Amino acid sequence: MTWLTWRLHRTEAAIGIPLFAGLLAILFLAIQSVDSAYEAAQNACAAGTETLLCNERQNRYFVLSGRWDNLTTLLHGVPLAVATLLAIPTLQELERGTHRLAWTQSVSRRRWSLARLGFAAAVAALVAAVWAATAAEWRASVLLRGQARSFDRDVFDLAPAVLFGYGLFALALGLAAAVVVRRLVPTLALLAIGFIGTRIATTFVLRERYHHPIEETNPAAADPGAFFAFADRWILDESWLTATGDRISWDGVNRLCSSSVEAENTETAYRQCLVDNGLQYFRSYHPTDRFGQFQLIETALFLGLAAALFAFAYWWLTRR
Repeated sequence: MTWLTWRLHRTEAAIGIPLFAGLLAILFLAIQSVDSAYEAAQNACAAGTETLLCNERQNRYFVLSGRWDNLTTLLHGVPLAVATLLAIPTLQELERGTHRLAWTQSVSRRRWSLARLGFAAAVAALVAAVWAATAAEWRASVLLRGQARSFDRDVFDLAPAVLFGYGLFALALGLAAAVVVRRLVPTLALLAIGFIGTRIATTFVLRERYHHPIEETNPAAADPGAFFAFADRWILDESWLTATGDRISWDGVNRLCSSSVEAENTETAYRQCLVDNGLQYFRSYHPTDRFGQFQLIETALFLGLAAALFAFAYWWLTRR
């Protein structure tokens, strides 16, 4: 049964394996070139002085990493492409009705269903694990060295844990759509819409609600200190508040202090104006130490959806 299942996937394997191997090769070459440029820049600037060679090596590193960073957007579609290739053989068998021939022989519905779903799930898990490890190296070399923040979408979505969940969810969604619809084009359309729609809803709606954000309100000060310093945190909301707690826009603040700035034209006068008017700075954010927790929550969410869809596909095949 396993050999027969593999034979049904041989065409897709002949397409997918070279493409996936080629993509991995390109990524590894890119990672090596970026790492080499980074090390060269580090060595040239080791003395702590900005020499001509140091500036040249730094510029080369930033140009090279920025060039490869353009490829990052395409990498998010890898789980969807893998799921498509793995779901097509089962879909074609259901569409042509050849599965009924197997059921009339010595192969039961349950055995056939477990073989098809289990084989696809095992291959998807293997590919997802390899892809997650490769993407982790890509994040470290191309994204994080460019001072990307932990909660940036590219950095978060290419972390190993969530990538594994995305891969299994995409396959489970494709198989669930295949067993119900049993038509190639509608199934692939449902897979693409469902996967992309779920990812968008998770990224822009659910993710920030995994934990209650931290809220801070600080009165304006002549010396803002560390409160306004760069930090690797996920800012959800930030604004100015009046002395009574009402929101005021940045344009409103600028209009309020425009006369002071025009009179002295200094940053100190501007900040003193904020203090004199009793303004407060409000922000809502998730700290960096929640990154691992958010990764586990999102991975569990997608693995749970994948398990439910696999169970539904098995039930549909064996009971309908």
